[in-house]
Amino acid sequence: MTGTPIDWNAVEKEAVDLLSRYLQIDTTNPPGNETDGARFLQSQLEKEQIESEVLESRPGRGNVLTKYCGAAGEPEILLLHHIDVVPAEAPKWYHPPFSGRVENGEIWGRGAQDCKFLGIMQLMVFLLLKRRGLEPEKHLVYAATADEEAGGIWGVHWLMEHHPEKLRARSVINEGVGWGFPSRENNLYFCQVAEKGACWMRISFEGRPGHGSLPHGENCLLDMARAVTVLAEHDFPAQINATSRQLIEGLAPEQGLMPPDRFLELLQEGRAHEVLDSIEDDALRGLLVATLQNTAVPTVVQAGGKSNVIPGEGHCEIDCRILPGSDSEKLKQQVHDILTVRGCRNFTITFRGEGLSSESPTDTQLYKAIHDSFLENDPRARVIPYMSPGATDSRFFRDRGIPAYGLQFDLSVEEVQRIHGHNERIGVNQFVLGIKVLYDTIRKCVYS
Repeated sequence: MTGTPIDWNAVEKEAVDLLSRYLQIDTTNPPGNETDGARFLQSQLEKEQIESEVLESRPGRGNVLTKYCGAAGEPEILLLHHIDVVPAEAPKWYHPPFSGRVENGEIWGRGAQDCKFLGIMQLMVFLLLKRRGLEPEKHLVYAATADEEAGGIWGVHWLMEHHPEKLRARSVINEGVGWGFPSRENNLYFCQVAEKGACWMRISFEGRPGHGSLPHGENCLLDMARAVTVLAEHDFPAQINATSRQLIEGLAPEQGLMPPDRFLELLQEGRAHEVLDSIEDDALRGLLVATLQNTAVPTVVQAGGKSNVIPGEGHCEIDCRILPGSDSEKLKQQVHDILTVRGCRNFTITFRGEGLSSESPTDTQLYKAIHDSFLENDPRARVIPYMSPGATDSRFFRDRGIPAYGLQFDLSVEEVQRIHGHNERIGVNQFVLGIKVLYDTIRKCVYS
């Protein structure tokens, strides 16, 4: 069996069917209901006589785990993805978000890219290894977890608190939360090796309440409006770290918007904003802004409850994403100083969320295997390290010194922008490429 070539047409048919069925399971978080998804994955493993277990952190919040054991005692790689998905506004989709519809070479559904596709890729790798009788030299672990979209409290975090031995591994392959694109000569794939820390700032304002017919100068809404405008327009200082340096150096010869030397001036903290302002590609500029600086984006405002009453208090919520080397206290002081200089008064700032950023090295066996496997399956591939502005469960592992790498296979910004948006879907070609790359990566790491 091991010498027989893989029938990739048959693999494609099976994988597309599995993903379509997985997408039909509504695991919207909240409330989650991940146990339904976990049981589906467990049933597929059982068909191949692969034992697994479903652990519920609370009713309905299921996590499924299994492993493929080799002679070596230490688990090598953990294949991780999350079962839950964000809510979908069904009336705004071309096809129902939980239809799992397959049409024109695409698989539709909430979670098609974030990140049920990865769960089926990883599942197919397990099935292929088992069917081909390939006994690994090292342990391979599979974990499908709950609650990532709400912070991972009832998923990875809970498992680490209550069953840490089940997540033991030397390294992790998880979702990528990134995008790639074709240049003139190459296909650029981003490998997520770092992510910014997420935390949420609340800025509370106090004023003097009164009748709406009698305006005065202590209306807290005016200070809050000024603060929201100031933060929306503010550019925080550029900061260079190992991942941003590798990203910019990798993009410089490929981006085609300006001479490479000019693009490399992004690595000069005093020149970065000038170069950013000259980039006309909105998507690329947005990526680079998120990579080079902390961000504080107003997302929620709340004040008042009656149109003829001047409110005495109000608050705005700010989504903050923090670079490696920064922390929430430093950002809090920066925001306080910015608002004070711009004339905002009577405010206090509080935080929630840990705000912990994380990075993994790129000189590991696993990163090299990922890089080489992309090249073997796409001769035009170039793999570039990338820092995600959004948080993933990888941070729990990096915080414990375990390298974690996130994979994505799309070559279109438009495709990736459907994550958490309307009409989420993934191309069958990218989906099958992912299975091939992941299969080759695992073979390089657990069979040598």
